[in-house]
Amino acid sequence: MLFNLSTHKRLLAAFILFCVWANPLLADKTSHILVVAGSNDEPYQQAIRGFKEQISAHNSLKFTELVLSQVTLSGLKEIDQIKPDLIYALGNDATKWASQQTSRIPIVSTMVLKDDVFRQAANITGVSLGYSSKIQFQWLKKFFPQQKAVAILFNPDENAANVQTAIANGQQVGFKLVPIKVDSPKELPYALEQLASNVEVLFAIPDETVMSVNTAKEVLLASFRNKVPLVGLSDNWVKSGALYALSSDYDDIGKQCAGLAQKLLGGASVRTIPPEHPRKVAYTINAKIAEHMNLEIPEELLKNAKMVFN
Repeated sequence: MLFNLSTHKRLLAAFILFCVWANPLLADKTSHILVVAGSNDEPYQQAIRGFKEQISAHNSLKFTELVLSQVTLSGLKEIDQIKPDLIYALGNDATKWASQQTSRIPIVSTMVLKDDVFRQAANITGVSLGYSSKIQFQWLKKFFPQQKAVAILFNPDENAANVQTAIANGQQVGFKLVPIKVDSPKELPYALEQLASNVEVLFAIPDETVMSVNTAKEVLLASFRNKVPLVGLSDNWVKSGALYALSSDYDDIGKQCAGLAQKLLGGASVRTIPPEHPRKVAYTINAKIAEHMNLEIPEELLKNAKMVFN
């Protein structure tokens, strides 16, 4: 009996050693991560630093970093040469490029506004910059506790379902949403005229027809003239004239992406790791716009803002 128990222990130990030897993940293999960024701008660098800081504490790693502008047309050859175990893609274009190069290597994507990016291919997951409309309206209530009528400009081909979700979430916290359809940029001036009556707040959602680089000036000017505060899409929108926008802690988003990457490097399938929204909410405020529109922003909101433009 003693002999059999001892033999069993030796066999078990041998089996464990074999598994460690056979499985490179268990053998503390050095994993190779390809980082592809759509820009060298500081927010991208913060997201990369947060990612590397978090994931390097738990894994043996080496990194190859590229800016998308450095990538040549022979992208597939570069992927084959680098042989990464995982791709960390920052930005829409970088994510699209990575998904075109491989359907096998897992991709963790961020610095994208819309969740549509994660549906480009089955090997993509990540953290978008956008917040759910439920979170958005919870914060809208903090800034506008008395207001009720909230307009949303949108192209129905792009955002019909998202607007229906927003209407339901807005109602839960006491807002009545006024959806204004804009089928093409030519219809935008007429849609903006509707801000002059029965609308207290204009709430922006990502929409290529309504809220783009080409339409930003027109939307911001209408908001300013009609004294209808605009809830923007980003820090740049706030700097340009939106009242406030939920923003991003890029360092923390990088760390959040690292958590997803750790699971993938540990053997999890991309299919089991759904995309996420940022876990930490930040926001920026334009105090000049608040003054112009005779709005009083609670001191606590000003104090805790990521940035206040004066």
